[in-house]
Amino acid sequence: MTHLFAKTAIGMMTTTALALVIAITTHDLADAAEFNFNWKGDTGYSAKGSFDYDTTNAPSIISETGSGATKNLQSLSISFFDPFSTLINSFTPVLNGVSNYSFLRFNFDSTKEQIFGPFDVGKDDNLPGDTWLNNNLALIDEGFSDEVIAKEFGLTNRDAVGAQQILDLSNNSVQVSKVPEGSIVIGLLAVCSLGFSLKEKSRGFLRQFWDIFIWKSQKVKS
Repeated sequence: MTHLFAKTAIGMMTTTALALVIAITTHDLADAAEFNFNWKGDTGYSAKGSFDYDTTNAPSIISETGSGATKNLQSLSISFFDPFSTLINSFTPVLNGVSNYSFLRFNFDSTKEQIFGPFDVGKDDNLPGDTWLNNNLALIDEGFSDEVIAKEFGLTNRDAVGAQQILDLSNNSVQVSKVPEGSIVIGLLAVCSLGFSLKEKSRGFLRQFWDIFIWKSQKVKS
């Protein structure tokens, strides 16, 4: 019964992965651009995230401000870590083309593949645990902030009572790397391959089990 369940689960996994591959391919991945980004502070705190947008009608400069429907970004997520690489918190300021972060400031040059200018990504609803990374000097230049900090970027969060505290500062910029086109499909195909491989191994195990069962049955009869 256990092997039957495992065989069914493997079959379902393989079928689902194949369906996802077909669905993604059908939606033409060539029109989607996905990027990862990261930042590291002077004392070891860090931030990692990703964003994507549809390149069909997107300008060379992707610029988003505030909450509500975005102009180009489809999604934007970020995670924050302490100096020991322990996760502090994760947020998704943009999901399905809608920003839920009223302080959002995001500017990306798709030609140079660089994040530049005013930057404020994370969450701040004045609640404990809220965390965000911003380029405060650029925000001041654009009139979005009047808080002066010692360095360009600051990683800030709110403590257990909601008080604002700066965790790390740095002049390090936010680094961007493009996710290779088709990498999602390649990953899913790998899952399919694993599924087929496990399925074949499962068949081999069941065949071996059956042979042993027949051999023992014959031995008992004799």
